[in-house]
Formats: sequence, structure tokens, C-alpha cells
Amino acid sequence: MSSERFTFRPAAGSDVEAMSGVLERAGLSSFRPEILRFNLASPTTQMLVGCRDSQIVGVAGAVSFGSTGWLGSVGVDDEIRGQGLGRMLSKAAVDWLHQARVETVLLTATDLGRPIYERLGFVDEGIPYGIWEQRRRPDPGGRDAVAAERGQIGAAIRHDAAATGEDRRSYLTPFADRVFVPAGPALEGYRVELPWGGGPVIAADAEAARPLIAGMIHASPGSRLAFPEVNAQGAALATSLGFDLAGRVRRMRLGPPVPAFRPEGIYNVFSLAAGLWRGRARRWHDRSSPSMRRL
Repeated sequence: MSSERFTFRPAAGSDVEAMSGVLERAGLSSFRPEILRFNLASPTTQMLVGCRDSQIVGVAGAVSFGSTGWLGSVGVDDEIRGQGLGRMLSKAAVDWLHQARVETVLLTATDLGRPIYERLGFVDEGIPYGIWEQRRRPDPGGRDAVAAERGQIGAAIRHDAAATGEDRRSYLTPFADRVFVPAGPALEGYRVELPWGGGPVIAADAEAARPLIAGMIHASPGSRLAFPEVNAQGAALATSLGFDLAGRVRRMRLGPPVPAFRPEGIYNVFSLAAGLWRGRARRWHDRSSPSMRRL
């Protein structure tokens, strides 16, 4: 693919270093090489690069979960901003998702990025996601850090689908040996301990989520949380564990709503689209998550 100024192509393993540089300069923690290699190896994920001459100056990603898919990890170099490369890459990623027969494409966007995606046909679902940074350490040595145990991937897939309304087993199954569930038969939920830190947390309520998030903090100090603001229990829990609200993004979609989406069950996201930002709070307005950057 090409335009007058840029060329576009699927990313290759040899592009990881250059892609990592673009995403790091864009303020995305998805710049980590191990994340990029995971995405490149996934048969349901497409990473695209935009080049000026032979230099990679833009990146975008898309992941298909069957009827749903996500657009994310969109970043361009500063000197390219305002030239439409991010929009072109986003459009190419959406086209790939449609070719994969995805019915609903999802992303998260700041108020700054929202008009760009509206021009691509996305609509704001009216669901803001809070981005939380840990500024204070909770009391060490409590029961929270040990009140979780190894779990089964089948249970994680079931809990995940009940909250997200999506079939994300292609992203969860590679981490089958990293699933944790809250101890106690009455508590329902799971978290995945990702090799690069953090990970999704889905739970029936805050009581079940607390040991899962505490375990994540213990395993990955400095972890961030991102979850829908309609989850009031999640906000109270995050505050009690030393997190402060640092920014917001909004969920947008292209296509029909996801009928079984239950945002109050999400305590930390796991997708290409949210939850992996590096920027400090003062940068939320001009830095991108997968769709936060001025494209």
C-alpha cells in the first residue's frame, strides 16, 4: 500500500527495533519488544508499519476476536504529525479487520483523538475508561498478596467472555500457566500475569478483585490500571490500593454494539487498545494510547 508521501506494509520480525522506537517516542508502553514479538507471532493480530522512504515512522495494530476486533498501538513520529499517516494506518488496520470478518471494531480515544475516528465512522459509546497510576503503596504483608491461587485457563476464558462479551481466548491461551483466581469458592474472577508486567483482571465484585490486583502489584510494582468508570467498585478499590486517577479515554466502536458487554466486571483491561501507557498525567492530553495521539 502507498500514498504520495508514505508506504504501508505488514510488519516483520526485523522491524521490531524500529517499531519499538516509534511507539516509545509516542509514549506507549506497547513499545516493549516482547509485546511486539507476541503480537507479530499471533495469527489473529496484524501489525502495520508506515514508512517514509525506507524509514519506519508509524505503527498501527489490529487484533481479531471473531465478531469483534480492536484497533490499537497507533503511533507516529513527531515530525510526521499532522500529515495523515496515523489516520491512513488506522484505516488500513480497520480494513484488515473487516477482511477478517470482524463486525464491530473497538478502540479507546481521548477527546482530542475522537474527531479523527469519527471521520472513519466510529461512534462514541459514552463509556469513559479511567487510567490509574499507583502513587502510594498499600500496607505490605496483608492477606491480599497471598489470597489468590493458580487457576485454569478455561475458567479465565469463561469469566472474560462474561464481562467483555468477546471471545478473547487467542490472547489468553498463550498465558495458560499464568492464570490466577481468588482463593475461596465464593469468589469469581481471574487475572493473567503477563511476562512484561500487568495483565487483565476480571472479577464478579471488588472482594474477588482485591487479591487479584494486590497480586499484580506484588508481581509488577508500578503497574497501572485501566477500566470503565461505570465500575464504581473498581474506583473505590483502586483508591484503597494507592492508585490515583491520572486520565481518561473513551470507548468507541465501528459497527453494532457488543450485546454482552458488562463493564462493571472489568478491573483492568487487556487488549491492544487500553491500559499500557507510560506518560505522566500531564501528558494525557497530547499523547496517545492506541488512539490517543493526534494523528
